[in-house]
Amino acid sequence: MKKYRALVPVVMIVLMAASWYLLTSDAVAMEKEYNTYLSEARKYAEDGITKYAIENYNLAIGLKSTPEIYAEVAQYYQSQGRDKEYLSWSKNFFETYPTEPEAYDCILGAYMDNKDYESCYDIIETADKRNISTDFISEVREEIMYVFTMDFNSYDNVGIYSNNYCAVSNDERWGYVDRYGKIRVADTYVQAGAFTQSGFAPVVNEEGDTYFIDKEGYRVLVPEEKYISLGIIADEKIAALRPDEKYTYLDTDLNVLFGEYDFASTANNGIAAVKESDAWKLIDSEGEEIADTAYTDIKLDEKGIAYRNDRVFAARSEGEYVMLDGKGQQVGSMTFEDARVFAGDGPAAVKIEGQWSFIGKDGKLISDKKYDDARSFMNGLAAVCIDGKWGFVDTDENIVIEPQFSGAKDFNEKGSCFVGVGNKWQLLKLYRLNREE
Repeated sequence: MKKYRALVPVVMIVLMAASWYLLTSDAVAMEKEYNTYLSEARKYAEDGITKYAIENYNLAIGLKSTPEIYAEVAQYYQSQGRDKEYLSWSKNFFETYPTEPEAYDCILGAYMDNKDYESCYDIIETADKRNISTDFISEVREEIMYVFTMDFNSYDNVGIYSNNYCAVSNDERWGYVDRYGKIRVADTYVQAGAFTQSGFAPVVNEEGDTYFIDKEGYRVLVPEEKYISLGIIADEKIAALRPDEKYTYLDTDLNVLFGEYDFASTANNGIAAVKESDAWKLIDSEGEEIADTAYTDIKLDEKGIAYRNDRVFAARSEGEYVMLDGKGQQVGSMTFEDARVFAGDGPAAVKIEGQWSFIGKDGKLISDKKYDDARSFMNGLAAVCIDGKWGFVDTDENIVIEPQFSGAKDFNEKGSCFVGVGNKWQLLKLYRLNREE
């Protein structure tokens, strides 16, 4: 018995050695087979014999899968101009190695070749969530930052985006679309104002009735008195035009507050512009005159707002506008032939000696660049007109969308903007910001 016990360790050692030998032999054989398949694949690839190249690549991957070989096959498909196979393989690569930077570069390259910018941004967002970064991801992000698509619908006239809705018109009937260009309120109105944070917009129907609707098109505020038109709700006030063609201010319950003006602007941040006879003036939230100064004109935007970003553009004589603060004091020493109200925190557009430039709220020009026409900056972009065509510049005044349109509105924060195409308006959507959720 003792002899048998002595033999057990020896037998175990022999068995372990045999197993190690067999495993090593199998590994060596598999590595040899792998290298053979890979060598054959590369040889066929070099000769452009795709069928056999891919067969051998797949056999090699079946033995040992690596991101490097997936990338090599993708590059081969791309070099052969096999776009469908390149895209399909790249998707497989990305699914197999969802945390490998090479997989992100590969799938981004395939989507870029197919001009599938929406999918590019899906991949970039995924990379950001997983803290994956490569030089190529950065390059693609920069390259497609202002790539856009155009909605196929067109309109005779449009308003501006507010609260992610925009009024649109065909055949003199107005309705509303959302930021994707989808019709949300049918075109049944003869007038349609902007939606505000209240969620309501003023409209006039075919019978001449004025009231407010919600975003589903339902009536929500209907005045007992007759009005020709109603302004938007802002600062809990509404500028209303009476049948006697005088303006007054209402509260949000449609009760009369004050005023009997020839014109009344939308109140904003406690200040509004009103006109009496030929004189314009600024008033506060109680209707009291600010600075006791009359003007020949005060600039308004498409919401009827004169005061934004603590600034107003007013003229003391025809064609000589100055910038004022909320107390009616002039900011800076410059005068302008024309101006557009600040659209946000960015610079405003002003006209000097027949050309348009941009000015900060400090009253200083931001650069010496000039344009045929321009709109104030909104959400980091401004529409500019060069040689009769409209495009867009960023805050450094780099042209980011080439001038190519017959007109342009402002971008909203979701990357939607109406532009003129011939004598119609179409919706331009930045892929970066305006992809359907």
